[in-house]
Amino acid sequence: MASYRYERDIRPEDLVQTPPRPLTPRERRANWWHYHWYYVALLLAALLAAGWYLQNRLTEVRPDHVVTVVGRVQPDEALLDELRARLEAVSADENGDGQVAVEVRGVWLDLAALREGGDLARLMESSEERLNADFYLGESMVFLVDDPAGLEQLYGCFRYLDGTDPQEGDVARVEDFALPAEESLLAGLPPPAEGAWYLARRIAAGAEESSSLPRGDRLWAALAP
Repeated sequence: MASYRYERDIRPEDLVQTPPRPLTPRERRANWWHYHWYYVALLLAALLAAGWYLQNRLTEVRPDHVVTVVGRVQPDEALLDELRARLEAVSADENGDGQVAVEVRGVWLDLAALREGGDLARLMESSEERLNADFYLGESMVFLVDDPAGLEQLYGCFRYLDGTDPQEGDVARVEDFALPAEESLLAGLPPPAEGAWYLARRIAAGAEESSSLPRGDRLWAALAP
């Protein structure tokens, strides 16, 4: 049987392929972009993300201290703002970023409601978890509280006023570890719904390697001269 080539009367010169026309510079650029635009888009996205991260790291305000207010009623923003202003007035630039900044956190923790159960108790449990995380990480070294006896009984978290940690078997009285705010530079703060505000320091145990410990001691010394 005759081959397809002979049946179609194809000549050898017909089988020689014509070399493609050289591309112009513009066509070469368009061809490259057609096959590589996806990689360029990924690279640009990575560069933008890195730039955003670096900008945020360079411009963010890092607090020199973290102070937590624990109240049997939700601490309001006016109190937190006034406390922040007073603390920054007596604080130093501890982290060397050229700014004095104090982060003030408000925690609503009613221990009576926690014991009673119900929906409010579940809300109090979330506050308790926040405090547990703070104590574990050693973020706050100075606290402003309206129930020092209840918190100390629950957590065993506060240092004596002389700077030492309570020892096993100690029976600590409020006056041993809590300083009335009215006897400190925070005198005149809006009072809590019940009782009075007290200043207290986190125990040193577990925070010996943290830079927050000496910073907290310096803040304490400034508040309670």
